[in-house]
Amino acid sequence: MGAGWSDGYHAELAYPAIFHRELTPAWLRATATALGYRSPDPGEAYTWCELGCGPGLGTLLTAAANPDGRFIAVDFDPAAIVRARALAEEAGIGNARFLHMSFAELAEAADTALPPLDFIVLHGVLSWISPANRQAVMRIVARWLKPGGIACLSYMSQPGSAPMMAAQRVLQRSARISGAGAGLPGGLALLRALRDGGAGQFVVVPELGDQIEQLTLQPSGYLAHEFLGEHWEPLHVADVLGAMAATGCTFLGSATPLENIDAVSIPGGAQPVVAAIEDVALRETAKDIARNQTLRRDLYQRGARPLAPAEHRAALEAQRFIALPGAPGGGALRFSTRIGPVDGPAAMFSPLLEALAGGSPVSFGDLLRLPAYAGRGGLLNQACQMLLWAGYLHPWLPAQGIDAALSLNRALWRGAAAGEEYAWVVAPAIGSAIPADRPAMLAAHALDGGRPVDARALAAFERELLPVWKRLGVLGNFD
Repeated sequence: MGAGWSDGYHAELAYPAIFHRELTPAWLRATATALGYRSPDPGEAYTWCELGCGPGLGTLLTAAANPDGRFIAVDFDPAAIVRARALAEEAGIGNARFLHMSFAELAEAADTALPPLDFIVLHGVLSWISPANRQAVMRIVARWLKPGGIACLSYMSQPGSAPMMAAQRVLQRSARISGAGAGLPGGLALLRALRDGGAGQFVVVPELGDQIEQLTLQPSGYLAHEFLGEHWEPLHVADVLGAMAATGCTFLGSATPLENIDAVSIPGGAQPVVAAIEDVALRETAKDIARNQTLRRDLYQRGARPLAPAEHRAALEAQRFIALPGAPGGGALRFSTRIGPVDGPAAMFSPLLEALAGGSPVSFGDLLRLPAYAGRGGLLNQACQMLLWAGYLHPWLPAQGIDAALSLNRALWRGAAAGEEYAWVVAPAIGSAIPADRPAMLAAHALDGGRPVDARALAAFERELLPVWKRLGVLGNFD
C-alpha cells in the first residue's frame, strides 16, 4: 500500500464494492443488437476482462451469473486484489481470475499475459488515471481485444462534469490538509456553505448544487477514488473516439440505452441540429452539449460488424426479456432523464408490460405479434430499450448453472449480516445482478439458517421479493 503503487491515484481509503449492470455480457450484447451490430454471444464460450476492478465484486457477480464465461480482472491496488481473491475463494467462484498489475505493466507484458478478449470493460477509470496510463489502456485494447470484440469505456465527460473541476480541487486540498477521512466531509461542508451563501458558480450553474448534494450520499471510499487522485479529469468524447480509432475500434453508441434514442435524450429544439451533423466526433460532442453530459458509457467494436436489415430483425426477434422487481404492470410511465421528465404513453408501454407481468420470459418476436406493435418493430425496440434503461426488464438467458450463483449470494448475505455493505445479489436467469437492500439481505440470510430477523420484515420479503428472486435464480434450488 501507499505511494509505491499509487502513481498519483488515491491509495488511502478502500474503494467500495460496486456493481455496474452496463458492463455485463448480456447487457452489452442486447445494447449492441438494438443498435444493429453483431456481438459476441454470452451463450457461447467467451472471455471478459475488467480493467480497474477494485475489490472485484462486479467481476464476481458477473462471473457467478455466467458460469460458461471466463473472467479476468486487473487492478494495481494490492489490498483490493487480496479482497477479491478471498471472496472468490469463499464462494468457490472458479471462472474468475484476478491479476495484481498496473496498466503499464500489463501493456508491456508477454502476449500470453491475457488470452484474446471478447469483452473489455472499464468504469470511471479513464477519468482517474494519468495520460500515460490512458495510453497503456489503449495498448491493452489494441493487443488483446478480438476482431468483433466489444469494449465499454465509462468515464466522466465534458461539459457536464466541467463545473466540478474547482470543487474537485476543494475536496483534494481538504483531504491533503486533514486526511481523506476528515477532509472529504470538511470539503463537502465548505462547498455546501458556499452554495448556500450564494457563491457565483452555483448561481451560474444551479445543477452544481444538486451534484454536491448527491455527493454527500456517497461513501467516503467512493468519493476518495472519484475525486482525490492527482490526474482527475473529465474527458472530451472526441479525444476518446480518436484514441480508440487508433486501436482499430469503431464507436457503436452508448451502453446507456436511453442515450441511443435522440427523441427522448436530446431537447426537441436541438434534435434537428444534431441529426444534421455527419462527423461522428462532432455529433457526439454536440450531443454531450445538448445533454450537459456528466458521464459517458461508450461502446466500441474492434472492426465494426453491422447486421444486415434481415439479420438485425432476426437478432431482435430472438431476444427474450423478463420483468425485474418493481416493474409496473402497465399504464403510462414517466422517465426522469438528463433533459427532464419524459412521458411514456400507455399505448407504447402497456402491452409490453402486461405481456411480461406473468413473470415468464417473452421473446421480441412474440411481442411483435401483439396488435400494438404489429409492423412497428422500431417502436417496440425503443420501448424495450427504455424499459431496460429504467430497470423494469432485462434480457433473459437460457438456463445456466446456478450453484455458483447461490454460493456467492450466500457469501454476500453472510457478509451483510457481519456488517459488509453488499447491495447486490447474483441473478443467473439474466446473467447479471439485481439490487438488494440490507433488509432483503438479512431476510435471505435468516431463511438460509442465519441470524433471525423481525417477523414483519421476513414476511414482507417472502411476499414481495422471494417469488421474483426464485424466478431469476437468485436462490438456486434453495427454498
